[in-house]
Amino acid sequence: MYYTIIPLIAVMLLASSFMHASPDVAVIVSFAEGEYDPARISAAGGRVVEEFPGMGMLYAAVPPGTFASLEQNPAIEFVESDRQFEIAQAGTSEYSESWALPDIGAEPAHSSDYTGKGVKIALLDTGVDYTHPELVPSYKGGYDFINDDSDPMDDNGHGTHVAGILAAARDGKGIVGVAPDAEIYAIKVSDGRGKGSFSGLVEGINWSIENGMDVVTMSITGNGGSRALAKAVQTAYDDHGLVMIAAVGNGGSRDVLYPAAYEQVIGVGSVTGDSTKSSFSRTGSEVELVAPGSGIKSTAIGDKYRLSSGTSMATPFVTGAIALLLGSDEKAWKDTGLTDGDGTWTNDEIRQVLRGTATDLGDEGKDDSFGYGLLNLDFPGSLPDLTVASPSEEFEEEKSAMIKLNWFTFRMTLQHVN
Repeated sequence: MYYTIIPLIAVMLLASSFMHASPDVAVIVSFAEGEYDPARISAAGGRVVEEFPGMGMLYAAVPPGTFASLEQNPAIEFVESDRQFEIAQAGTSEYSESWALPDIGAEPAHSSDYTGKGVKIALLDTGVDYTHPELVPSYKGGYDFINDDSDPMDDNGHGTHVAGILAAARDGKGIVGVAPDAEIYAIKVSDGRGKGSFSGLVEGINWSIENGMDVVTMSITGNGGSRALAKAVQTAYDDHGLVMIAAVGNGGSRDVLYPAAYEQVIGVGSVTGDSTKSSFSRTGSEVELVAPGSGIKSTAIGDKYRLSSGTSMATPFVTGAIALLLGSDEKAWKDTGLTDGDGTWTNDEIRQVLRGTATDLGDEGKDDSFGYGLLNLDFPGSLPDLTVASPSEEFEEEKSAMIKLNWFTFRMTLQHVN
């Protein structure tokens, strides 16, 4: 009996230890400047999952007991647990015609041959149904960070709807996107339920940097932010000049969600067809612009169309407008004081022009519901006689009412003059 009980007890104790072993924790580790060293994670008993050396960060799985010791390492800036986000969609309704493009004045832009040609846009979302006839011309590739492969096919529908608003083909059928000739790269960071992680967003932003994107658009929202995501956003904006746009979120509260809440990101709210704030659109000082987001018709999985509402739908309108700007002549804006006229667009200049040309809504000037106002692509009338600050001076809100220009007529006028 003695010889059978002892092995049995040993087996039971071993089994118990496995049953109570704590699983590894998914973390993002940021190293101090010049101290990037993935080997430190392995030495601590962890496993490196993904590296972002350009940002000085990596994604890893580590035993719970090593979390504190890693934080105390002087070579490590911070360690934080991964967090979750979700797509910013407020609901759907029946099929009908879209009202939004005429509302922001996109047709005159297209008529003047401003279509976003050559502008590279990373769409961080649920992927894209790249077989949809409206999206075949604009789709140029991407990556699936959910399944870790190069096939970012949409299994939710959200990303496909966003893509159609942004870049559906101008072919006389169905719908047309704000920037129909822009190049769309689908970066799948959300699964079939519309869920994803902040580490996935970091991966998507890192991919955008490494693959030379001009714009990153994110119709996704998360609570509380993340130090890793904040660092990724700052690196993309300050060091690589990317323009970044995100939905402020749905729910109608006064808390703008992340990543829209970061100062480097253009936070987009939603308005209805009569230019009132959509009931679901969040408010706060981080709202920079508003665009149509209620009852927007766009592409759906399986060569179909559907209506959706949400700040997710408003965001690609602003993204498309940015593509049109990037495809236009920066020098044409020099006399407004919104650009320096060197012929090269910067992300700061893009924001200045969008703010200065927006249609003021709500309280005069910038406010928490509408930001600087409604996205505006078409301003009728002749050019005003402008007296503006030098490009080096800080943008002044009170000039927004005065600087109401037709982007495209302005450039055409300068060409005729020269």
